[in-house]
Amino acid sequence: MNNRLTIYIVGDFKSEAADGLAEFSYQNVKLLRDEFIFEFVEFDALQPEEYYKLEVREGIDVHRFGVKGLTFFTLPTNYSKWIKGLNKSAGLFHLHHIWNIRNYLIARHLIKNNIPYLITPHDSYVYSKSYNLSRPLFKRLYRRAFVLIFDKYVLDHARVVHALTNHCVPSLQLITHSRIEVVENQISDPHIPLSIASVKMQVCFIGRFNVFQKGIDLALRAFGLFKNNGTNPGVQFVLVGPGDKHAINLVKSLCEDLRLEIDRDVFFPGKVSEVERNSFLQESMVYMQLSRHEGFGLSVVQALASYKPVIVSEGIPIGETIEKYNAGYVVENTQEAAEALHKIFTMPTEEYLQMANNARRCYLQEFHSTVIKPKLISLYTLAAVK
Repeated sequence: MNNRLTIYIVGDFKSEAADGLAEFSYQNVKLLRDEFIFEFVEFDALQPEEYYKLEVREGIDVHRFGVKGLTFFTLPTNYSKWIKGLNKSAGLFHLHHIWNIRNYLIARHLIKNNIPYLITPHDSYVYSKSYNLSRPLFKRLYRRAFVLIFDKYVLDHARVVHALTNHCVPSLQLITHSRIEVVENQISDPHIPLSIASVKMQVCFIGRFNVFQKGIDLALRAFGLFKNNGTNPGVQFVLVGPGDKHAINLVKSLCEDLRLEIDRDVFFPGKVSEVERNSFLQESMVYMQLSRHEGFGLSVVQALASYKPVIVSEGIPIGETIEKYNAGYVVENTQEAAEALHKIFTMPTEEYLQMANNARRCYLQEFHSTVIKPKLISLYTLAAVK
């Protein structure tokens, strides 16, 4: 008889170089599938309400429910029937999104059926006073109302609220009195060796092309300042990740304004495979991400794991850890980022190798799966206890 806890993750199951939340879920499932049974719950906007299909992907059950034509305040009937038939004594749901009506509806269903859940609010910085004060007044009032009606309900009824860093805790405490447990993100070891011979005069960024939130405009401006001082003409900036037409046109226009020539100074390869992503990391000298706000910074950890010194903004909440290990630079503005680039590209080889090894040590001691795995097991076990 199998007595393992079944964890139902609400979200898409995607393998390889998935983006954001899908990457987070995939990494954790790979790490913990010998400890727990994982199943996914997907809502498909292209399928009608009566649609339900059980798929098996990489040995994981994926329950797909159609939601085409349904209003925001409605869950499919098949989902309601399915959830009533679950083994409530051996099941735990894992929710993720905030600013999400469906999360609220799911939480109400789970409470009604006496099924426990935990939630990982990845972008909990949106609850902070500083973030809200930066928003226009109408958006601030609208979001405040939404949070107090919907998000607060989901957070208040969770067995555990999972914070990704200590920086998340004060923001979450503004909204809920639920128990908050901090467990950092982890990634599988990419096993990218440190080879100074393979390193190019190259800067790397990996992430979706949300130009404002990810600070892609800031990174390009910093790179422009660095390039246009005339001392590093051969350095290139590779920005890897998916982007819609508007975002791509925006960054191309910015490159033109900054006198950065595309396919000579700056490259946009788009969404790539995991193998290609790791190749870009291996051959880059430094990773740079100047997000204005960030829930964690998974790509930053991937860079650290690959022996890459990093240049990050104060919006990356693991900045203090990076500084503790001398694994890179935390900067306040584009000028400081440009200066950090100059330091790295003019650094003596021995000093660069030391920083590269510091980056790897930071990953191994703070974010490696062997460090995070027992914390995640404890988190799920705690949330499942009735």
